[in-house]
Amino acid sequence: MRDDQLDDAFVYGYSAASTIGHEITHGFDDEGRQFDPQGNLKDWWTKEDAAQFEKRAAVMAAQFDAYEPLPGLHINGKSNLGENLADYGGILLGLDAFKKTDQYKQGRKIAGLMPLQRFFLGYAFGWLHQEREERLRRELLSDVHSPAKWRVNGPLSNIPDFYEAFGVKSGDPMWRALETHVEVW
Repeated sequence: MRDDQLDDAFVYGYSAASTIGHEITHGFDDEGRQFDPQGNLKDWWTKEDAAQFEKRAAVMAAQFDAYEPLPGLHINGKSNLGENLADYGGILLGLDAFKKTDQYKQGRKIAGLMPLQRFFLGYAFGWLHQEREERLRRELLSDVHSPAKWRVNGPLSNIPDFYEAFGVKSGDPMWRALETHVEVW
């Protein structure tokens, strides 16, 4: 795709969600929230807020624990929690920003796709690559990032706008019952 073919939806999905929003979210994830504005290790959240966060974040950890990229080898939802939360939060921040654009408000299709669809495809495009089973195995055992496929399918399966954009319904591969959706913020 050439730069002159990129529209707001694709760019907001690709860079605002997967990069900018992701990094901002790290300030409020399971590790970043433990530091005050000066960078000191200091718990600045109320006990109630921290307890709610832990409860909600545990839903995401359990969701990722259930993913099995290779037979017998699951994602470690607890060790990957910060990155998975940042992916999820980044998408939400990018989506919120995109909804303020004229392109979103006008709602016109480009190449047969609605703006929301193009936003989510832009996000997924950033993770589009192939990797050998050996590398995937190594990443599952040692990397704090989930494999690319699950950095897309995991967070998107929790976002109602994704369901709306693609008409996801019960029985579809990425469908999750509403009561199982991650809702941290």
